[in-house]
Amino acid sequence: MNKYNTLLRNDIRQAALDPMLMACIFGPLMLILLARIGFPLAAEWLMTSYTFQLSSYANFAQSLFIATIPLLIGTLTGLLILDERDENLIAYFTVTPLTRRGYLFYRLLLPTGLTIILSTLFLTMSGLMEFRAVHLLALLLVCLEAPWFALLLAAFAGNKVEGIAFSKLGGLLIVGPIAVHFAPDSWEWLAAIIPTFWVAKMLEHGLQPLLAIGYGTLGLFIHVAMLWIMIKVFVKKID
Repeated sequence: MNKYNTLLRNDIRQAALDPMLMACIFGPLMLILLARIGFPLAAEWLMTSYTFQLSSYANFAQSLFIATIPLLIGTLTGLLILDERDENLIAYFTVTPLTRRGYLFYRLLLPTGLTIILSTLFLTMSGLMEFRAVHLLALLLVCLEAPWFALLLAAFAGNKVEGIAFSKLGGLLIVGPIAVHFAPDSWEWLAAIIPTFWVAKMLEHGLQPLLAIGYGTLGLFIHVAMLWIMIKVFVKKID
């Protein structure tokens, strides 16, 4: 366990010194405050001033915010990996008691654990929707997205500078919730290759448990397959 503690302490130190990494950590907490305080205030103001019912878009807001959490955590982890790769630390870890398998395990476990904690806090404290049992399956999908995006970043960015630029493209992942809530039924399925699509579909049908579980099960297979592919790509990249 000590070998992981050393990595964790180093990650905390790097995050504390890098404003962008700090933003990735505190971003999800800001989303909770925005949903809990900002959304009701905006809804009341729009209803009073323009008779616009923002509250009818609470489900969309929930899907959009929850999709952002693994993106931020995945960016944090991906940039840490790129730092270590730039400094040739990954090659060093493979010949230590940590081993390459242990390093990869830690790098997958960290974003998964952070995403579970922060996403659970969001779903239970945001106040956008009542927490339901079906959200547990949605949490499983979300926690797989963070390590997937981290490895995607680390595998295809040449260095940390490229990684920062590449992470901005991750904003395209919000297309999933947008397609689910606003695209015509026959067109929304074009976004099915985006992981966030399946989480949004589950949350959209949260009051229909069987349908939500069906979407969640299919989405789980897709998430696991995409994560497995990225693990293979990343391992080949660092060989």
